[in-house]
Amino acid sequence: MKKIAFLLVLVVWLAGCAEPFHLRGSSPLPQLMQNIYLQGVDLQSDFGLALRDGLQSAGASIKQQAQDAPVLLTISELRENRIVSGYSSTRQVREFNHTLDVTFRVSGKELGEAQERSVHVERSQVYNGTYVLGAAEEEATIKQEMRREAVRLMILRLRAIAPQAAK
Repeated sequence: MKKIAFLLVLVVWLAGCAEPFHLRGSSPLPQLMQNIYLQGVDLQSDFGLALRDGLQSAGASIKQQAQDAPVLLTISELRENRIVSGYSSTRQVREFNHTLDVTFRVSGKELGEAQERSVHVERSQVYNGTYVLGAAEEEATIKQEMRREAVRLMILRLRAIAPQAAK
């Protein structure tokens, strides 16, 4: 009897969840953010391609004209850096720190005043001078993953801005 009551309570509790389950980053952008115009970034650059792909996979349509979109996403600063963070005992480079900083502004008629946000992504790379070709490929992979992570964080911030605009 207790098992049946427990299962009944569990079923009612699960049915009462208003928000359906979504994997991380798989839920679509709010309706307000479905049509976006991008400015301040070259859409053919590595970051521009990652941003376009990320927004489209989140359900956004990227418009060619600013007047066609209710939301304007302006990339005001995009900075990728690589600094040495570790040396060997013979003063050879052993570790790099890669950083990616993106500052962006979201504006639109329905959003009220423009809101500025930023994201920061950081990765480290252990470097061995004897494997230069492998290190170059690893660096390219790290940068690509950092761009994807920055776009994912930007989309999370866009999702957070939309409910604020509805209030």
